[in-house]
Amino acid sequence: MDKLFRGWSRVCKTARQPVVLMIDEVDSASNHPVFLDFLAMLRGYYLNRDNRPTFYSVILAGVYDIKNLKLKLCPEEDHQYNSPWNIAAEFDMDMDFSAQQIESMLDEYEADHHVEIDGKVVAEEIYQYTSGYPYLVSLICKILDEKLIGTEAFLKAGSVWSREGVIEAVKIILKSKTPLFESMIKLLDTFKDLRDMMQGIIYQGKNVVFSPDIKSVNMGIMFGLLKEKDNRIVIANRIFEMRMMNMFLSEEFAENELSLYGEKIKINLLQAKD
Repeated sequence: MDKLFRGWSRVCKTARQPVVLMIDEVDSASNHPVFLDFLAMLRGYYLNRDNRPTFYSVILAGVYDIKNLKLKLCPEEDHQYNSPWNIAAEFDMDMDFSAQQIESMLDEYEADHHVEIDGKVVAEEIYQYTSGYPYLVSLICKILDEKLIGTEAFLKAGSVWSREGVIEAVKIILKSKTPLFESMIKLLDTFKDLRDMMQGIIYQGKNVVFSPDIKSVNMGIMFGLLKEKDNRIVIANRIFEMRMMNMFLSEEFAENELSLYGEKIKINLLQAKD
């Protein structure tokens, strides 16, 4: 790594313009402890930039705030907020689509494919299930366009773009295995406090007051599973809520079945002894 940094320093010294280093998917890289060593060396070069030329700026793109990278490297009991730089830029832009933006996209599709769509109605229905979550909005539209058009229930191309079509698309999503849901389940398995809080909201209707000082709240919002609404914490969208409800119910059923199976074995053993 020393050789790599010395080479970069020479590049920065001879470059005609300031050099910016951009690293995408930092969350994946941060699974490796060597990555924090890499960040520490970047910081060391930056602090000594008057003597050793280095990058004008370094941009790390990812879900995790840089000060929270330690969360991915330590056991739960050792979690610390530790950063080589302690610098993070807030990204306050709302990336979710509004119902009007979804309607605008449907209008473009209608013009390109020459089908009649009640854009306002369909957009509102999609928004009700997704709350504008970009991936889910796109996934519903993809299923409507590529899987449901021409099926027995939607023989006409335009008929699929309806409330009924959106409901069928949601049913398919809830049964599908996608990286989004796999990532969501992995997060819930990793952060037990977050899982318990979401179970309380979904199962028991708990009213969780928003507080930026609660780690599980911060984690849920950072990963897009939760959001703040009227000073309360709610599940980010109906699809997430339905998917997690199905998962929690399936887990509960499996645990009950396993318990009953154990009781049956115990009874059989007692009868055998008699």
